[in-house]
Amino acid sequence: MKIQFPSSKIKVTTHSIDTNLKSNLKLIHITDLHLGYYSNLENLYQLVRLINEQEADIVCFTGDCFDDIAQISFDPYLVIPLFRTVQSKYGKFFVPGNHDYGSNGIHTVLDIMNKSGFEVLLNNSYVVNTPDGNIQINGIDDLCFGQPNFSSSFQVTNCRIDFRIGLVHEPDKVKLLDPNIHLVLSGHTHGGQVRLPKIGAIYTPTYGKIYKQGLYQIRTGQYLYVNQGIGMTRLPIRIFCSPEIAIFNLNAH
Repeated sequence: MKIQFPSSKIKVTTHSIDTNLKSNLKLIHITDLHLGYYSNLENLYQLVRLINEQEADIVCFTGDCFDDIAQISFDPYLVIPLFRTVQSKYGKFFVPGNHDYGSNGIHTVLDIMNKSGFEVLLNNSYVVNTPDGNIQINGIDDLCFGQPNFSSSFQVTNCRIDFRIGLVHEPDKVKLLDPNIHLVLSGHTHGGQVRLPKIGAIYTPTYGKIYKQGLYQIRTGQYLYVNQGIGMTRLPIRIFCSPEIAIFNLNAH
């Protein structure tokens, strides 16, 4: 049994960020699917349908694809056909989370994401070239069990960059990233999974204690978004904390 109160419906949140791009672009951010823990292939199918309805230009996935890849009841490679159908005009990008490292499963997770058509970013960057400008996406390895290298976010390309995005599963070390990154996307906290009115999250994990959910301004021109995620872990409960996908309208100047 799982409990999701007041609603188990995935919430679509929309945000607007001003950029130096020539035309508006749409970015979708998902995180913390925790497949295998009260979440199965049917749930993933419904999520992919919802993502594709948004007609994204870029899709970013900030980790915890599986809850524990050794414990799930289906072949994890069965997610590949579903993930491959995620539509994105300029690409799909992934960084791993702490649960992706569970049961020494990280190599399997990265293999699955690569075969699903995601660009896996482990302390490196990728430049998305569009007719409306160039977007640099920096990805950092998981803070808990990976080998994160924040200095990699300071990489300089030899082309003009109009907007910079940072992907990191855990949010609390955001200030170690290049201050010129405009938008940092993370997850990990699930928004607490259980939130109480006037109190907020009653518990969040390590590296999710400072920034718990929503949009934060870190510096002038730099924002962090902590997504509440899709799945659950430990307890199959969400209270006042709906599963979420986030849409960012990257507005032209």
